This record gives sequence, C-alpha cells and structure tokens, in this order.
Amino acid sequence: MKTLKNLLKIVPLLACAYAGSAQALTINFTYDPAMDARALAGFQTAANRWQSVLHDNVQVNLNIAFAALAPNVLGSTSSRQGTLSYAGFRQALIRDAKTSTDFQAIANLPAGPCLSVMMNGTNVNPAGAGSAATFVDNDCDANNRAVTATWANFRALGLIPDSDKGSDGSISFSTGFASIFDFDPTDGIGAGLIDFTGVAAHEIGHALGFISGVDILDQVYTRTDLDDSAFTLVAPADLYRCSPASKAAGADIDWSADARDKFFSLDNCTTTLSIFSNGRANGDGQQASHWKDNRGIGLLDPTAGRGELLAISQMDLMMFDAIGWDVPEPASIALFALGAAGLAGARRRKQKQA
Repeated sequence: MKTLKNLLKIVPLLACAYAGSAQALTINFTYDPAMDARALAGFQTAANRWQSVLHDNVQVNLNIAFAALAPNVLGSTSSRQGTLSYAGFRQALIRDAKTSTDFQAIANLPAGPCLSVMMNGTNVNPAGAGSAATFVDNDCDANNRAVTATWANFRALGLIPDSDKGSDGSISFSTGFASIFDFDPTDGIGAGLIDFTGVAAHEIGHALGFISGVDILDQVYTRTDLDDSAFTLVAPADLYRCSPASKAAGADIDWSADARDKFFSLDNCTTTLSIFSNGRANGDGQQASHWKDNRGIGLLDPTAGRGELLAISQMDLMMFDAIGWDVPEPASIALFALGAAGLAGARRRKQKQA
C-alpha cells in the first residue's frame, strides 16, 4: 500500500480488458469503465516499467479502479495468494535460478523442511502468552513449514498453469486524491502533486510479490488464544528478513513485530543489503511489506511525497530476483539503476503528509 501510499481491498471483476505490451511478462488490466484515459495510460506505463525488467514469460491479471480509501492512503492492493511448503518453494527457487543473486540466495536458505523463526506474541511465548518478548520458534509445525506468496509470484516460478486466467489481484486508487495526481512523469512531477504512475508501479509491485506476513502478526500478536502455528504467513521476502538478534539466536529469519531494525540480507545478516519497515502497530508506523521509509531505497518505500518522481531501483530488482522473478544479471541491473538515478535527479524534495 502507498500512503499519501498502500491498502488492498478486493474489488469485483470489472468490465473491459486493457492489455499490457508484448513483453515476456505481460500485465493485463480489467478496469472500471469510469476510469479516464489518463489513469489507464498511467497504469499501462507502470506495467511497462515492470515488463521491461522482469523477463518471466507469464501473464498477470489485475483489476484496477478508483475507490474511497482510508484517509491519507493513495493506493491499495489486494492480491490472490496461496500457500506452499517451504521445501516446495525452495525447490521452485532452485529450478528457476539463473542469476548470481538467485544462487547466493538459495545457497544461504536452510536446506531442511522447516524454518527457525524468531517471533513474538502468541500463546506459546516462553515469556508469557501475548508477550512482546521475542523467542525462537523451531518446532517445525505449520508456520515453520509453509510459505505464503502472491499468485503472480507463483506464476513467475512456474507453479501456476498457463490455463489459469483468473485475477491475480486488485488495485484501488483513492478518489480523495484524484485532483492532485500528476499523470505525466516525463517532465517531472509538479510541486504539490503526486506521481500517479509511480504509485501504480508501487502497487503492482505488491501484487507481484513484495509482501510480508509480519503485517498480520503485527496486528494480533497480543492475542492469547493464538498459537504459533496459526501464522502460516511467512512470505518470500520474509525469507531474507533478519536482524543481529535473530542471527545470534540461530534463527533463519526475524519475523517479529516490534520496533527493532530488520534487514534485507541474502546470507542471514552476514551482509546487510537494505532495511525494511517493521510494522504499523508495533514498529515504525509503516507496513512491514516495504523498505524503510525516507531512505531512498526504492519504489517499495511506504510513502510518496508531493513532487516526488518514483522509480524502480536496483534494490527493488534484487528483491524480486531473490523471490523468484527473472531479472537481468547485476551488470544490466546497474545500467537500469543508473537510468533511474538520472530520473531521480528530477525529484523535488520529498514532503511527507500527516
């Protein structure tokens, strides 16, 4: 979700197909007939950005519309999701591996059928039911053995047959901000306006797979009627979520909902690549399914400022590579990132909204 960025609500399948361009990845839109030509063109440009850098030969189908959203929320995404065993997901990553990022990520994922997870809350917490204290859960029950991913992410890994033409998610833009969207990013974003195409690309990124199950734990971990196995929600990006504390404790991932920094790492926090947001309720105020706010990390930053031109970054692409999408090798990524940096030079100072 993107606030003055991100929430997803499922909307009904809408009329009229709006096809993406003929890249290896094709993103097709089913759109609300009330959407105007500027919004449709903005979504198509956003889709083209992903189609130009993700090379999987799959089709992703998304519903798009304008709707009344919560205050300060620009856009929201709901995605069709499924659950697979961790072992099955890891094998899919192995089969799909092509780049150095893929091979590094896979080499450092645990080989066993289960993950050792640092978490908090639940009624099995040694510090007391619902406690905020972290503990290492390695009992190999449901939440240790499963990965929950978006349908689009499963498509990228070859786990969904081509015959499945169903919707992969829905994206809604706030009707409350329609008057301040800038629909043409080619000449920069006007002062006081919001980059519509960039926010659309951000929301598409969530549907493609940048999600985190920590967002669910963050909302309910104090409930004493839920045990650890209730949270079969470890997402692909969570496989690379760690902290010095989780590494020291011998956990494979840090899946806790608290304000401590959590890092993106392909080798269990031996090397820190970037930093995640860590929770709306009990963390830094931003959903865990994002990079840390205001660090200039990438498109999947949780907020968009007025006058800010949004672009896919090298770090975004590294994450999508690690969760199973096909992206160029690092040299090619670096060239694309340089182009994004050139666009970034046209940004105005980011202004946050209350």
